[in-house]
Amino acid sequence: MRGFEIVVIVIGIFFVIGIAVGMLLVVMLPLLQAVLRNRRNRRRYTSGGNWSKLPPDDDDRRPPPWPGG
Repeated sequence: MRGFEIVVIVIGIFFVIGIAVGMLLVVMLPLLQAVLRNRRNRRRYTSGGNWSKLPPDDDDRRPPPWPGG
């Protein structure tokens, strides 16, 4: 084999590997996002609290003072 043929074969192998990895990422990314979303929600609400309830309204409290003033 000549040097040119080796270079073409190596470039072709990298090209095929890149396409295969890209296809795997396209397939696996939605599954990975679903798994991470599920894990994040499970960790956040471990106490069983109702996450849809809003915190109590604090309209009667004054805002904190500005720093230095």
